[in-house]
Amino acid sequence: MGIIDKIKAARHAYKNETAYQQWLREFMSGEEVSNLPPHYHADGEVAMKYSAVFSCVKVLAETFASSPIMLYRNTGEGRERVNNLRVYDILHNRPNEEMSPFSFKETLETSRNLGGNAICERLVNGRGDLVGLYPYPWSAVSIQRNAEGRLEYVIGDGEESKVLSRDQVLHIPGLSFDGVIGLSPIEYVSNAIRLGLSYESFAIQLYKNGATSTGAFKHPSALKEEAYKRLKKELKENYTGLQNSGTPMLLEDGLEFVPFSIKPVDAQMLESKRFQIEDIARIYRVPLHLLQDLTRATNNNIEHQSLEFVMYTMLPIYKRAEEAMNAQLLTRQQRQAGYYLEFKMDGLLRGDIQSRYAAYAIARQWGIMSINDIRKLENMNPIDGGDSYLQPLNMISVEKADEYYQTEVTDKQVKEIKSLLERG
Repeated sequence: MGIIDKIKAARHAYKNETAYQQWLREFMSGEEVSNLPPHYHADGEVAMKYSAVFSCVKVLAETFASSPIMLYRNTGEGRERVNNLRVYDILHNRPNEEMSPFSFKETLETSRNLGGNAICERLVNGRGDLVGLYPYPWSAVSIQRNAEGRLEYVIGDGEESKVLSRDQVLHIPGLSFDGVIGLSPIEYVSNAIRLGLSYESFAIQLYKNGATSTGAFKHPSALKEEAYKRLKKELKENYTGLQNSGTPMLLEDGLEFVPFSIKPVDAQMLESKRFQIEDIARIYRVPLHLLQDLTRATNNNIEHQSLEFVMYTMLPIYKRAEEAMNAQLLTRQQRQAGYYLEFKMDGLLRGDIQSRYAAYAIARQWGIMSINDIRKLENMNPIDGGDSYLQPLNMISVEKADEYYQTEVTDKQVKEIKSLLERG
């Protein structure tokens, strides 16, 4: 957000002229903490300056982008992985001429986390076939309804703006009141972001001022105007700022430095700042250890939190994208033929090698997986004879249990009777 945009936002937010003029004086003097008026809703650019927001968005976007999008076809007896539709090549290999698949998905998720919506223009050739997807930042898009009640997407503003119809875009909304336009988490939690930025600005000013912010000077009598100005100048030039931190003070004429009894740590500034980070993590449902906060972390709870992150945070995100892509990028005929898109999440659930191989052993023992099934998951080539499945010999089906036990018991009884008769 540029200077002009911030001034316009403040002019709109402050209804009182005196309050606006006060804000303007502070802003023009360089007070960064006043960049956000009390009723101003932060946009994505401002919010990303807060480290907690930046980290949450980065974790979610990179995790989302790390999973490939696969194309499957339902065969009636199961499913098979295919690549015979153009949409697979677009999503899996080359979304457009400027982006890799990773960058494309990362941009989608970043836009959705900041603005609540991910918008892509569907690039088509002369025959109307889909040949690419190009995402736009949510800040550059506005959604409206035309005279017929149909959705229109306005990209940009002014003379260079363009209007796209609903069938010209891929739209993935986040949490929504109407199911059409997603809610921007940045707008709804702007107060939490303002508070977090205020903590950071306070810390900057604290360390910028150096020692003078932690105490006061005491003199047995009133200083004369000349002495007061000289003292103020000396303190500012020689004892404030990080470069002068720790410099011994030269005091004269009975002047005494008295430290304040309440310091920032005593006032629990650090604890308050940490709570604000937890608040942002709670909004995005990101575990604190993924934000490099290991205060309460152990090896056991990190493992379970990572699994919960995949199950309760990433799985809904993947489902939103999958259903939107299947509905908007596949034709009706393709869906009826059994085609569907799905994110491959295996990489997020692989775990450590010991746990993974233990799970493979169980699946192999009970006939769930073959050797080649396991080798495929480990990116190994198949081997001859590796497609066979094992079956435990000490177990039979429920349907044959009665017949088996009846036959065995009867034969055994006959032998025992004959043996007794022969003895008698």
